[in-house]
Amino acid sequence: MHYAIFYNPTAGRGNNEDTAKKIATKLKAAGHTSEPLTAPNPKKAVEKICQAVTEYDGLISIGGDGTLNLVATAFLQAKKTIPLGIIPGGTINNFAKRWQIPHDLDAAVNLILDQHLKQVGIGACQDRQKAIVSSLTFGSLADISNQVRQSEKRKFGLLIYPLKGIKQISQKASYKVQVQTEDFNEKIKVWIFLLTTTHLVGGIDYVPSSPHAFHVSILHNMRLGKLFQLLFFVLTGNLRQKKAHTLTYLKPKKIKLTPLEKKQIYSRIDGDKGPVLPLTIEFLDGFLPIYAKKTQDDTSSK
Repeated sequence: MHYAIFYNPTAGRGNNEDTAKKIATKLKAAGHTSEPLTAPNPKKAVEKICQAVTEYDGLISIGGDGTLNLVATAFLQAKKTIPLGIIPGGTINNFAKRWQIPHDLDAAVNLILDQHLKQVGIGACQDRQKAIVSSLTFGSLADISNQVRQSEKRKFGLLIYPLKGIKQISQKASYKVQVQTEDFNEKIKVWIFLLTTTHLVGGIDYVPSSPHAFHVSILHNMRLGKLFQLLFFVLTGNLRQKKAHTLTYLKPKKIKLTPLEKKQIYSRIDGDKGPVLPLTIEFLDGFLPIYAKKTQDDTSSK
């Protein structure tokens, strides 16, 4: 097979180029060919990957959820997919952890060489022009993330998020939004909106796994006395699964988010700044073919 190896030379610890060379060597030893694929910015990266789906037999992505988002977005825009190998290497690797992709380079490459494909689900918004590989957030959680610089992520890792979160709590920021799904339609003041394609946030299991749909947790209509719930989420990434007037949990396949105020509400997708609301988001079951371990149920997309 002929692979494209996609990576951002400046992301992570800046060693992605060396990693790509090691992967190329291992592929060659196994009888495969490859070429590096890089771009100066996200827009160019999506354009190059869109072209790559017609020129290569498969694509290997080095990085975290943000890098995978560029790949999946390109697949959506090209209306075509090719087998995807994942080499975890970013600050946030929820998607790789969910599908048991090893962090060890040799093990991850061996998984690709095993050639076992699993069709897994992802999300899409903006008329299927933008992918959601792992998560979409808005409200205080997204505002916290949008305040975090790349240099802070490299220096402090995931610790930077609770540090920013404690500061955000005092600002009492909420957004009035209409949330519509197949069986839910309400106007609520949202503090934290969290949509995920997996049951992991920051590598932590935060809800029971459920196939073929999104996990949506909404912290809303908060009073000052309930702020400990927001603090609990910021510090642990774990929304407690119990009925509460301030917490709504949904498992939709499609969701529409409509702002009910004039100020712009920015989303955060897979760790990077995303589009403003309104948004219509749909779950694309089995869209993405990834190299993964063989399990008893290879058709499930949890």
